[in-house]
Order: sequence, then structure tokens, then C-alpha cells
Amino acid sequence: MEIDLRRFLKADETEDAVSCELDFSGVELGGVKPFCAPVKAKVRLKSFAGSVELRARVEYTLAMPCDRCAETVSKEYAKDFFHILVKELEGEEDGGEVISVPEEKLDLDQLLLEDVLLDMPGQFLCREDCKGLCPQCGKNLNEGFCGCYQPETDPRLEVLRQLL
Repeated sequence: MEIDLRRFLKADETEDAVSCELDFSGVELGGVKPFCAPVKAKVRLKSFAGSVELRARVEYTLAMPCDRCAETVSKEYAKDFFHILVKELEGEEDGGEVISVPEEKLDLDQLLLEDVLLDMPGQFLCREDCKGLCPQCGKNLNEGFCGCYQPETDPRLEVLRQLL
């Protein structure tokens, strides 16, 4: 969705709100397409002093495999994002909260996709205490121990084990 910002950049105290559903189903992360449902966004635009304040509330569901046991994890997220949109930046680089829009048009889909991707967790786990997979047989250790794998004791700690 493209938003024309001309009326906001030319007049102060102009406000508008937009609600939309964004389709990120084609986005691929690590060989997986995690966006299993449309992303809901509520955006509020407000002009002031030749710039535009953008506040967005984004709600989405991610379905990714657990990084330890490979079980599919589906989690719902709701995030708030804030940006200031200006026609030109003086002495600063584009990025962060202040974004330059020299053409006075904003690609809302692209901006919110970048926000969501940058805010994603670094690790997806089915639960905090996920035990993962057995390195020998591949059994999911959350379902019980397989009995085939005995972790090796660090030889430096062998003396401590003998005390027990």
C-alpha cells in the first residue's frame, strides 16, 4: 500500500488513520514462509513542522520450526513501531526513527515488513526448556529420553564427579 504524504508535509495538524491487512506470505526466512496469516496493521499519521509522525500497531502470527527440536512453533505477536517521515534529511543518514521520503510517497508494506523482520526474535523455541534432539538417533528429547546417548564428561571435571 502506497501512501501519498504531500498533504501531510504541506500542512500542520493533519491527521489520518489507516487499518489494513498486509500479505507477507511470500516472505521466506531460512527456507520457511513464517507468515501463515495476513498481518494486521493500524497506522496513525500526524503532520507537524513539515514532517509526519507515523505510529503503527502490527499484529501477526509466525509459524517457524523450533531451533532445537524442529517442531513447528506458532506464536502471535503485537508490536508498536514509530517513525518520523521527512522530505529531506540534513546531515543525517536515512534509518532509525527518521526516514527520508523525497518522492513524498511511502511504501507502507515495505516499511512495516522491515520493522517486523528487524524485531523478530533471534531464536524460535517451542518452549524455554526445550531439550532438542538426540544427537545419535534424532529422537525428540522433550518426549522422553532415548537411552542411546550418554553425554561425555569433560575430563577436567572428572575429579569432581568422583567426589559425588
